[in-house]
Amino acid sequence: MKTRIKELRLEKKLTQQALAKHLGINQASLSKLECEASIPDAALLIDLANFFHVSTDYILFRSNERLNADHFLENNLCHLKKYQHLIVLFQKMNATQQDHCYKFLSSMMETNED
Repeated sequence: MKTRIKELRLEKKLTQQALAKHLGINQASLSKLECEASIPDAALLIDLANFFHVSTDYILFRSNERLNADHFLENNLCHLKKYQHLIVLFQKMNATQQDHCYKFLSSMMETNED
């Protein structure tokens, strides 16, 4: 299975020994991963993604997007604040108001889907 481990390691100017030490594996194991003689298990794949701040899909060539959840949240913080404000407003409503609001929003979605 082809991975981007070597590419990511070289971008950070790390030796195999340094990366292996950080990951808690030996250099020979890392070398096998980079040469596609071995595949990373799920835990190691997650550790690699966290270390390089990329998605596991990026490491496995399933995506060309490097984004991970932290990056996604950072880029969408503005939207998250708006959603949080809407939730606070909704929670301040009484049950009848919440019901009306829910029905109104639902009806808007049905109109948009037509």
